[in-house]
Amino acid sequence: MPLKDALNGYLRSPRNFFGIPEPMDEEPDVGILGIPYDLTSSHTPGARFGPDSIRRATDSERSHSYPLTLTDAYHGWNKALSSVLTLEDIGDLEVGVQLPESVAIHISDAASILSSSSSGLVFLGGDHFITYPVLRGVKRTRAEEIGLVYLDSHADFYDDMGGMTLSHASTLRRIVDDRLVAIENVVGFDLRCVTPDQRVELGDSVCPSDMTSLMKRIGELAKSVELLYVSVDLDVLTPTVSPAVSHPESGGLSISELVTIVDACFATRKVQYCDIVELNPMLDNARLSELAARDILKAILTGFAYHKEFK
Repeated sequence: MPLKDALNGYLRSPRNFFGIPEPMDEEPDVGILGIPYDLTSSHTPGARFGPDSIRRATDSERSHSYPLTLTDAYHGWNKALSSVLTLEDIGDLEVGVQLPESVAIHISDAASILSSSSSGLVFLGGDHFITYPVLRGVKRTRAEEIGLVYLDSHADFYDDMGGMTLSHASTLRRIVDDRLVAIENVVGFDLRCVTPDQRVELGDSVCPSDMTSLMKRIGELAKSVELLYVSVDLDVLTPTVSPAVSHPESGGLSISELVTIVDACFATRKVQYCDIVELNPMLDNARLSELAARDILKAILTGFAYHKEFK
């Protein structure tokens, strides 16, 4: 008998996301993959520790499984996520310290394999570079038109950063230039640090100026695409809420505002893929950013659960 079996009932439960169970045999409703890569970070490295930090914050011993009550998007629907969803923690990719050109192949291959399933997928970074190879992999497998909701304080629209064309500062540029997502199918917010020339190039449809315009654009986008990918860079939040990010900026959204945007994306019933990036637990002495990431992940999982419940 394994020694751990002899101590059954004495040992803590295995760490998992909000206590949501794994499926028995079939594909999970949601799969979560960690991509602990931050070699393209141009400011403060450490986002490679993000996936483990989010796991710790969402452990069922630390956070219950009931939906957030920050918004009224689900009109009193308050079932425990653990009673509705199945979830598989796929693990972390072995990315090491590969150069971006090499790791992009690795990440895109993994995303291509996973996106052949019907499961909703959540990718935990890592820096914001990972969104580009993930979308590259998804696009190899899914022929549908994809829309991208890009939530970030930066536009990440530089052609290169310090001579590197693969960088967390050029993610959206690579996505658009490689035609993974047509520029008219991108909505970004709040992009408060976008440079004036980039704002002109991207245009008002990509850069709505307020929440009302954003909600309208998300609805319009959902009507013109078959799938939505939602990318959340935690530096879109105000630093008082999420200080531990690799490139913090003054200003930003509250948690309630960000959850409202996530809820609006899921209200379209088009969301299939999401990521949460740029959490830097090396800077998170008070674990505020870890908690913010936890709540954003819970909002995402609530969206998937609600869709399953009301197909």
